[in-house]
Amino acid sequence: VLIDKGGAAGIYRPNNPGEHSHQMWYCPFNTGAGYAMGILAGAEMTTFEMRFIALRCKDTIAPTGTLAQGVGAKQINGNGEIYEKKYGLTTSQRLWGTVTENLEGRGPCYLKTEGITEKQEDELYKAYLNMAPLQTLKWLEAGVGPSRENVEIEGTEPYIVGGHTASGYWVDRDRSTTLSGLFAAGDVAGGAPQKYVTGALAEGEIAAEGIISYIRQNYGAGNDQYSPCSLSEELSGGSENEDPVRQAERKKKEYEAFLTAKKESDDNINDVSRIRPEQIENAMQKIMDEYAGGIKTNYRYSGNGLKIAETGIKRLQKELSGIRAVDADELTKIYEIRERLIVALVLIAHLRARKETRWRGFQENTDHAGKSSDFECYINSVYENGNIRVFRKELIKIGDKSHGSSD
Repeated sequence: VLIDKGGAAGIYRPNNPGEHSHQMWYCPFNTGAGYAMGILAGAEMTTFEMRFIALRCKDTIAPTGTLAQGVGAKQINGNGEIYEKKYGLTTSQRLWGTVTENLEGRGPCYLKTEGITEKQEDELYKAYLNMAPLQTLKWLEAGVGPSRENVEIEGTEPYIVGGHTASGYWVDRDRSTTLSGLFAAGDVAGGAPQKYVTGALAEGEIAAEGIISYIRQNYGAGNDQYSPCSLSEELSGGSENEDPVRQAERKKKEYEAFLTAKKESDDNINDVSRIRPEQIENAMQKIMDEYAGGIKTNYRYSGNGLKIAETGIKRLQKELSGIRAVDADELTKIYEIRERLIVALVLIAHLRARKETRWRGFQENTDHAGKSSDFECYINSVYENGNIRVFRKELIKIGDKSHGSSD
């Protein structure tokens, strides 16, 4: 089985809540389902604490790279001073510098576009119409384009996405996970940061080749033939365990338990006192924003705050199990929130375990400023019996012959 679903958006309160909450960097339909399925099945996960936070145009959440690379726009503070080289030019450092300049009273921060040519401005209009039309509309509605006014910038809420950072399944070179027969690629595969789209495509091919090798090794007896019956039995749990039909019936009953509100009177269904999935989601985002390093705290968190976040998320999990859906749409939302809540708990556990600040901007631990040589390692976890067990995995450095390999 190859799992290559997206990462997790919507865990933290977004820049634009309410009706505009979908206006974010990462697709809002990425609920963390790809992670949650593996977590609940007992797969080993890695580096959730390396969150991704994008630096974007304020309000529109449009890309800033087009401005920085396309027209060479520099990051400047409210005093007109270029600050980007002061902090560094990696994605996390650009974010860290912007947050710090604002905190120290030198904001707001911008990308300096004032003075670009008319041709460059026209190209920017076209570029943003193609990828983030709201930015072009904002310029046109204001009657002031980027050639006459610098573009204000801000950070987004944090996301868990293995294509940009290293969060996801702990995988081998062939992209096999710690669960036999399960492979991962793309945003859910951990340990390979900044692979982006092209890397994800390559990773998918690596995983496909790994799957073919796995089938040949386990079912091929040295050739391309395998027994569909034996493979099917293994995937369904074998004859001694629950068969697929019974699994489907059990899942159907689970759905129906959430949908019991359909059998109640319309007055009860529409009762304002009924807890709705969106309310659980809003509460989750508020907790994560305030206690687990969201926008409100400038992405900073502490051990005490994480304890509060963990307690709050576990309380929401209990509340979620008791709410009811009136239709299939609400049923879907219940499962989406369930997925986000389990990802949030794993994230909190990872943030707590890394007692240092390794990625300025992305991971700001106020209890442990700066890097520590004790944490030149991976932080991994496994979900066991309702608890998250966190442990370290040694970082194998290139050329380390003690591991019998130099690559």
